Amino acid sequence: MDDLVKTFETMFGKLNNAIAIGVAISIGMFAILAPLDFLIRKLRMGGLEWLNEGAEYFLFFGVFLSATWVLQQGAHVRVDIIISSLSARAAAWLERVMDLVGAVLCAIMAYLGVQSAISAYVLGTLPDKDLRIPNWIVLSVFFVSFVLLTIEFLLRYHRAARHGYVAEASAGF
Repeated sequence: MDDLVKTFETMFGKLNNAIAIGVAISIGMFAILAPLDFLIRKLRMGGLEWLNEGAEYFLFFGVFLSATWVLQQGAHVRVDIIISSLSARAAAWLERVMDLVGAVLCAIMAYLGVQSAISAYVLGTLPDKDLRIPNWIVLSVFFVSFVLLTIEFLLRYHRAARHGYVAEASAGF
């Protein structure tokens, strides 16, 4: 069973790295497209009218989808004042409890997200924008991101149970 979890954890890590790379590429793409749009407009050759709204969508998608990678890296914002003042055993216990609380909260958010996505799909709602991505797609990204976060919190719980440690913060690939 432990080998199956390790295999799943490895594949899940690769998925999250791929998502993080995709988000980084999209940010780089918009960093190139913004000055290009400015240049095209100054030369009176038209413009990329969809760029602002496209950036809004991609930032939304990127923030939500890459949140799991950030949690996985331990690069999320956390306050360790309480944990640092506890014994190692109590700190590990509190860390595991908070991982379970995080998993439950994210599962609730995923449930609410899927309910909203289904409603938006049934109603066929569209945003009042030039770039009209159906609302159910945006809400599906919300749902998927919270499913991924739920899985990561459960994996963190499992890692802490297996190794009996408090997660260390790190950043980067």
